Amino acid sequence: MNKRLDIMTPRKGRDDKTFWTRIGTAWQNDRGGIQLVFDALPIADNEGRVVANLFEPKERNAPADGERANHGFAPAAADLDDDTPF
Repeated sequence: MNKRLDIMTPRKGRDDKTFWTRIGTAWQNDRGGIQLVFDALPIADNEGRVVANLFEPKERNAPADGERANHGFAPAAADLDDDTPF
């Protein structure tokens, strides 16, 4: 592991959909160990388990699988192509 990885924790959303939240960064240090730097701490799930996974970072502007690029905050440009006058 010679590259940076994101530390992610799962959260259950609506309809039991899983959302991943970035809580830190991991990389291999000079001595061969893995350095973990947490920006936040994961919270235990309903079964008392604390879960954190390592993933290769995605581009900041790339949408996650099944996720819209605008993250639901504003309509996409294609959604604005209608006859509404305002």
